[in-house]
Amino acid sequence: MTMADKIIALRKRECWSQEDLADQLDVSRQSVSKWEGGLAAPSIDKLLEMSRLFGVSTDYLLKDDLEMPEPEEQAGSDPAPRQVSREEAEAFLTLKRSSAKPTALAVALCILSPVCLILLGGLSAIRPVREQIAVAVGLTVLFAFVVPAVALFVTWNGRLSKYEYLEKEVFSAAPGVDALAREAMERERESHSRRMVAGICLCVASAVPLLVCMAAPEHEFLLTCGDGLLLVLVAAGVYLIVSASIPWNACQILLQEGDYAPERKSPLLRTVWVIYWCLATAIYLGWSFTTRRWDDTWIVWPVAGVLFGAVCGVMRLYCRRKR
Repeated sequence: MTMADKIIALRKRECWSQEDLADQLDVSRQSVSKWEGGLAAPSIDKLLEMSRLFGVSTDYLLKDDLEMPEPEEQAGSDPAPRQVSREEAEAFLTLKRSSAKPTALAVALCILSPVCLILLGGLSAIRPVREQIAVAVGLTVLFAFVVPAVALFVTWNGRLSKYEYLEKEVFSAAPGVDALAREAMERERESHSRRMVAGICLCVASAVPLLVCMAAPEHEFLLTCGDGLLLVLVAAGVYLIVSASIPWNACQILLQEGDYAPERKSPLLRTVWVIYWCLATAIYLGWSFTTRRWDDTWIVWPVAGVLFGAVCGVMRLYCRRKR
């Protein structure tokens, strides 16, 4: 193992982020990032500090051929973290890349599912179409979109289930895993940036058709068409964002960086996230089926997305202070 690999492994063993290690050594996070990327080497005094912090010798840090001695088992001690092999990491990255487009399509189908119901509702206001027939056809189309979306979610979640521990647990990486993940991240970087920009622009621009249609409030069906086009643009934008995010996040999972850093793998955080989105879904469905105002209830999702960021920030601050 190189010095860079050893620093990464020792930092993750302590469940520290790059910022945590930088604070311990009184250096910038960028300095730690350069050490771990092999772009720079720490000074002698920082090597001595890391030797003390991690409980290893400076020879171990400096000499690539030295392996860290196995710690002695102690009664009542926590079990050693699971180690991820290079072969397992390659299989995980391949499966994540394969799941990106089907998962993105499933999300887009869920967003598109109420479009027909919205359009038929608007049409029934200006045409002699029975409301019950319009609702029945609209709901049929809605379930025709939702059912294959659920099938895609279940299929790919089943295939990825054996890798769930990578997101939930702190693990150690075998030599070469971090280099593999960084190479994959570099390959994805340009495509990820391009798709994210396009997806975000489509989501922002999705309000334009609705604003244009609002200029003619006397044409109610035109306003309804604006709602439908808004959802179509949002679905296209979300498809690009999700399909770009899944391979990128897979690299972050193996590197245990960003949202998958060791200090963020808290069972409390994951429980709060699950409860939050279940509540958001329940509010959306309850409001929609009670009022039948599908052209208005979509606002639950952007509001929930904004509030989710605030909830995550508060929970991470709470977990950090508790730790």
